[in-house]
Amino acid sequence: MPTVHSKIHLTAHRRIWKIYVVMLSCFMLLSISSELLDVPYYLLGDQATSFAQRKGELMIELLIYVGVICFSFYFFNTRLKAQIKILEGFIPICANCKKIRQDIDWKTLEEYISENSLAQFTHSICPECIRSLYPEVADKLLSDNN
Repeated sequence: MPTVHSKIHLTAHRRIWKIYVVMLSCFMLLSISSELLDVPYYLLGDQATSFAQRKGELMIELLIYVGVICFSFYFFNTRLKAQIKILEGFIPICANCKKIRQDIDWKTLEEYISENSLAQFTHSICPECIRSLYPEVADKLLSDNN
């Protein structure tokens, strides 16, 4: 299951990808319209360009656009895959101490999850454990937390 941290990265990368594609598409549409309508001829009084030449330039621009989109998608996708790790499948865990077997070594649950995901740990103690481990101060500690 992906962590909240990885979901934030995924959402941010998707947003950046969408903005990038929209900006590139706007640029391409302006370029295509310039080629189709021969904008320099009408706006700047330049020499008229033959339709065959404009069509050739348009094909080259479309090819470049598709190439840039494919390369960008590959770049963003590999970058996302490198940043996001998802734990899945069966994880061999000790029924008693909760250590996890990784190849031939046994690691603590915290070590395993930290190495195989973007999750980080901070430790605390639950109210039941406070009562069993520190019965003499449990009531004071629990009332201070509330």
